[in-house]
Amino acid sequence: MEFALMFNVLDGGVSEPIEWNKESLSPDKSIIVLDETSQAIWLWHGTKRGLVQRRTALRQAESLKGHGYTIGKSIIGRNIRTINEIDSRKVGRVPEETEKDSQLQEILSKDFKVVDNYVVTFSVGEFETQKTKPTPAKKPEPKKLEAPVVKPKPQVKPLEPTKKPSQATKEYPEPKKGASVESPTLEKEKPDEDLLSQARVAFVIRALLDHFDDIWVSKKKDGSYSIEMIDGPVCQFSIKDTSLNFTANSFSGISQDIKNGIKKKYAELSKLL
Repeated sequence: MEFALMFNVLDGGVSEPIEWNKESLSPDKSIIVLDETSQAIWLWHGTKRGLVQRRTALRQAESLKGHGYTIGKSIIGRNIRTINEIDSRKVGRVPEETEKDSQLQEILSKDFKVVDNYVVTFSVGEFETQKTKPTPAKKPEPKKLEAPVVKPKPQVKPLEPTKKPSQATKEYPEPKKGASVESPTLEKEKPDEDLLSQARVAFVIRALLDHFDDIWVSKKKDGSYSIEMIDGPVCQFSIKDTSLNFTANSFSGISQDIKNGIKKKYAELSKLL
């Protein structure tokens, strides 16, 4: 039997279980749907949710993914594998967000049965006579503790005093008179490509901070970077051969004057490499 739960994430960083209702997805809320059927957590953000509120909700979703949700002696969501985050502002404009939202709506549109404590199941026909509760988690069997083997300490023999050399020897031979000492030529080290890439990422962040006081930088699983401000996304880029490749929609909601200022600052900092 597989179960599901819905949570409302409060501004203080607390997630509370709520009744399973599609109408809970409102513009001023961040909703978490824990679904054992799809083995995923669906994190849906309303259009009025700010950057800080969205990041707070994401931390709650990650906690549920790692530990599940305990009800009595049962744990709901122990086998959750992924978190699907949905920004409702991008639904209808970004294909990936639209597809994830469509999958979530399909889950919420299924026929369900309330089991207990806001827990629902999509299986039918098994609750006509009595309510079925989630299978309690098995208690781990206690392991036998073996006494550690104490090895005897090795005996340390006293050191014999070293004999002084009969004749003093010179540490360095004296150079011959008239001989010129040539200094070795140092080859110029090639710059590390990884350090160059990190420097260029830092230059982008430094250029943005000249125009925005509060930005959020995140590194994706594929190695690309995403930067957001309080009003939404700013840019997204990947690194190839120490060059930055920005996506087509980067800086789309920013004025041309600010764009020019960012480019100018980045160009100045790049001269340091």
